[in-house]
Amino acid sequence: MLFRKLGRAFLLVFGLTLLLAVIVFSYGYLKRVPEIYGLVHPADRSEPIPEDIQQGISQQKADDAHALAAEASRTGDDSTMVLERLYTTCNHVLIEEHPMESRYTGKTEQELAAAFPGWNLKHFSTDRVVFGIRIEGFCPDHYIIKEEGGFLVISRPDKDTGLPLVLEATNIPFDRLSLEMQEEITGGIVVDSIEEVEQLLENWES
Repeated sequence: MLFRKLGRAFLLVFGLTLLLAVIVFSYGYLKRVPEIYGLVHPADRSEPIPEDIQQGISQQKADDAHALAAEASRTGDDSTMVLERLYTTCNHVLIEEHPMESRYTGKTEQELAAAFPGWNLKHFSTDRVVFGIRIEGFCPDHYIIKEEGGFLVISRPDKDTGLPLVLEATNIPFDRLSLEMQEEITGGIVVDSIEEVEQLLENWES
């Protein structure tokens, strides 16, 4: 009777030990199945990743981030364009602000900079773009009176170049003016309003 009980106990312990060994082996095998069949990403493996593979993964992530940022940093249909012109002779600044033209919508910072050669891109965001430029000359708020062909001519500076554009050629002879006034006219008289121009012309005509 005692031997039977001992035999059963031995068989029970042996069976439990064998079952435990099978469970441990099965767990270890199942744990390695994804790696065996190439289902584990290199970054999840316990062994060191080769340097060239690490560089490839890092470069791909950087390229994806750059492409995503470039796609997001584009002007939209409701963007605003600001043009700032600084005229060095009078030191005045002319600022123009208007909705973005359709041909400039959907552009990146680099694309817009290329579309405005000679201008300085001072600010760029998806809703507002600011360009600046320095122009040698007077701003369009001034009028210049000079002599051309023996008569007085009124010019106004071009806003994009600062160069004087003839606004009106008068019939007032240059030699009618005093010598002192002729010297001033030769260098160009600059006035700030059309009213001042008209007043001077009236004085010279009388």
